Amino acid sequence: MTTSQIADLLRSKGLKVTPQRVEIIRFLQTNRVHPTAQQIYEHVLRKVGSVSFTTIYNTIHVLEQMGQIRKIPITETTTIFDVDTSDHGHFVCEVCGTVHDVSYNVSLQTPGLIKRTDLIVHGICEKCLASFQEGKGS
Repeated sequence: MTTSQIADLLRSKGLKVTPQRVEIIRFLQTNRVHPTAQQIYEHVLRKVGSVSFTTIYNTIHVLEQMGQIRKIPITETTTIFDVDTSDHGHFVCEVCGTVHDVSYNVSLQTPGLIKRTDLIVHGICEKCLASFQEGKGS
């Protein structure tokens, strides 16, 4: 999305176009790291110099309402944001905390229309597992 498109998006929701809000959207689009609000805040603070958590949360909320991002609760205390709004799941490494996208197929018989599915798988990623096995064999 260009800066002009980002500005139009913000204006369409009644938000002022500020460097902070533009940087939030740029960060989410270019860094597919499943960031937390804290990580977004720290990035924007480094890039722009000042930002409030209120700006972060308001912008994230608007983007979520517009279907531009998905809010994904990973644990009871951690929520990440994903710009990939397609149906996919997430694998969370319990050692390093990295979140990976995963594909899955589910066949469900439901009494109504499914609008969204969430799959969160917790485990140990290949990199951490390899490190653990190397340390064990020494």
